[in-house]
Amino acid sequence: MAKQNSTKDLLGYWSLLSISLGQIVGAGVVVLTGIGISITGYGVPWAFVLALGIIFLPTLCIAALGAAIPSTGGMYTYVRDLLGNKTGFFYLMLLVAGQVMLATYALGFSEYAAELLPGLNNQMIAIAVLVICFLANLRGLQTAARMQLFIVVLLITSLLAFVGYGLFRVDKFSNYTDVKKVMPAGIGSFISAAYILRLGLVGGEFVSELGGESKNPSRNIPLVMLSCLIFVTILYVGVGIVATGVLPLALVEGKSLAFIAKEIFSPAMYYVFVVGGVLLALMSTLNAIFAWCTKGLYMASRDGWFDQRLAVKNRHGVPYILLSGFFIVGLIPILAGTTLAYITILGNAVGIVFGIIPALALYNLNSKNPQAYANAKFKLPVVAMKILPLLALAVYVYGAYLSFSGFLKLSHVITFFVYAGLVVVYAVWREPHVVAVRKQI
Repeated sequence: MAKQNSTKDLLGYWSLLSISLGQIVGAGVVVLTGIGISITGYGVPWAFVLALGIIFLPTLCIAALGAAIPSTGGMYTYVRDLLGNKTGFFYLMLLVAGQVMLATYALGFSEYAAELLPGLNNQMIAIAVLVICFLANLRGLQTAARMQLFIVVLLITSLLAFVGYGLFRVDKFSNYTDVKKVMPAGIGSFISAAYILRLGLVGGEFVSELGGESKNPSRNIPLVMLSCLIFVTILYVGVGIVATGVLPLALVEGKSLAFIAKEIFSPAMYYVFVVGGVLLALMSTLNAIFAWCTKGLYMASRDGWFDQRLAVKNRHGVPYILLSGFFIVGLIPILAGTTLAYITILGNAVGIVFGIIPALALYNLNSKNPQAYANAKFKLPVVAMKILPLLALAVYVYGAYLSFSGFLKLSHVITFFVYAGLVVVYAVWREPHVVAVRKQI
């Protein structure tokens, strides 16, 4: 593939690692752990392990694609080239809709900030942190990556301190081997909790969006994706044990990590944790999304799905109009007064739907691009590339059923299907133009 832009080879392993960790570690652990406790009690640490199993298959598929055909707008280009133009566009527009999650991280930040400084206007704080991350990313990936590395170091240190201090306060470790306490409402609720907590492990795969801006992407992208996922799962198991083991479950159901941290830390350490662990977790994820979110839309604009003027870049190489669009997507739920919990559940449900599509692209890698597969530094056996995407599809279809049937309002489910239908209609109408444009590229 020809060189796509002037930022080629900008991001090395550590920059990619910080972006990936910052994307993964965020609202999922600091917000959803309490929700998971209310569903499955002492099963939360094991639910995080099951959540790893739920997302490991699609992540493995995307890691193999990232190694074989690294490019800017990675997952969009994988789907486009291996599953077809219309499918690529459909995936991309669901991805755009799923970025209502930007509001989750901004609102989560504001709620925790208000705990430290009561009286703050939550809506204004959420808007302010959204603006800060937006402006940082307008200055380019280098600025965003430096900001992310600083945030991630403080973030991981704070969460490790939470686990390290908290494990000594856990009352009974035997609670985690008692099936009745691990699955108090049955295996179905345990699985439902895992699908919700899965959101806390999502994000590492999006580093593939930066393939065109990375050094040695065939090696670094799969290495970063898989190592981050395993490390974060281990960290979350520790967080889950502390969250459920220090205080009675009735006190921590639906509560944040900050609530439990008050029991573990001294007042001074508590404030350090909330700032360095909770607030930075949310801010790091927000910043990481802004770092990659425009990549697919940029490539789609070049392909002719939209007016190419939307993809114009500023002097830092950032497609600022597209980035502004994502900023607006995140801003609307905040201005509308939507609750943090519901935005999280809504974004997770949409994410389950679009999240599986890039993994399915692996099914056609060897047949449609055998040279890329042969040259990849990380590759799966051909038979695995046929089986794993189908297994991942089965797992995600079940997750989508749980999310849409059990957690969302009917009006939002209908809105989702209407939106998806309009996307399909537009894709069918616009594809002939896209085919003509791509022949000229």
